[in-house]
Amino acid sequence: MSLYQEAFAQADAGLALLAPDGAWRSANPALCTQLGTPAAELLGTRAHETVFDVDTAQRIDAALAGGEPRRGFTVERADGQAWRLSLVRLAAGGLLLQLDVDAGAQARAATERMQEHLGHGISHDLRAPLRSIAGFAARLDESGAVSESGRTDLARIRAAAMRAEHLVDGLLELLRAARQPLRADEVDVSLLCDWVAGELRDANPARKAQIEVAPDLFARGDEHWLKTMLGHLLDNAWKFSATRDHVDIRVEGTVAEDRLQLAVHDAGCGFDMRYADKLFVPFQRLHGSEQGGGNGLGLAIAQLVAERHGGRIRGTSRPGQGSTFFIDLPAATGRDLDERNDA
Repeated sequence: MSLYQEAFAQADAGLALLAPDGAWRSANPALCTQLGTPAAELLGTRAHETVFDVDTAQRIDAALAGGEPRRGFTVERADGQAWRLSLVRLAAGGLLLQLDVDAGAQARAATERMQEHLGHGISHDLRAPLRSIAGFAARLDESGAVSESGRTDLARIRAAAMRAEHLVDGLLELLRAARQPLRADEVDVSLLCDWVAGELRDANPARKAQIEVAPDLFARGDEHWLKTMLGHLLDNAWKFSATRDHVDIRVEGTVAEDRLQLAVHDAGCGFDMRYADKLFVPFQRLHGSEQGGGNGLGLAIAQLVAERHGGRIRGTSRPGQGSTFFIDLPAATGRDLDERNDA
């Protein structure tokens, strides 16, 4: 064993060599311990696409493709383990990858986990009284002991309790969108849009709707959360078309430099661009409930999902003339599509 090989094997830091195509060439014992994965399961595979989160995998791919390697950024796993990861390009091709324990990031992750537990606890404590309020209001309504004006008030109480429960649901979804680990798979965005469109039509069978989705749109990311993001965007377009004779939504997309650029167009009521900076802020509403305004969390969740995939959403509109939301996401690579076609 050479001096270099001995130093590599005995180092306290996790070290690995990646080939120019991204395959693991070698990994020292410290790195295997940190990842909880034997070297035999890493070598010869592009394991970084599943070992790490989407953002980290994209940074490694960018460095392999010739981009400037990143040094010292934080990598976190769902179990709260956190490291500082550095990438160094090698003269012979490929990368040297180094992982070091990041105590500060681990402390932040522990705080976030505690906040998540608190959020779930608060949601449970809020749901119980809300359901009690709605239940007692329903029993009074069904008893026949309340006047007609009293029954109207009871209906308002039940509706308010339902809105509050939906708000709790939205807060929990926002919390999960911020914390749950993301997969890095090839995702058929066209299929997800058609799926969401079907759900909207099923929920509103009497509503006339034309929803056109461009075919063959593929992103790289987490299918569940990308469907959640698209669900909020299409639901937003549907709701704000309430004053129109029918719903008219189009989803288009192009690929440029490994990025999928989506556009969701609607012919709804639109919004004033002077307030566009509030679109993705939680609890900020540009419309009242009579125009379709919800709990003020849908677009905030959609933006958070896009950002966690290394992208972003922006919206443009003119009042009375509809809106367009542009979504930037990592596109499925040529390798992903080749594997799909060969399957």
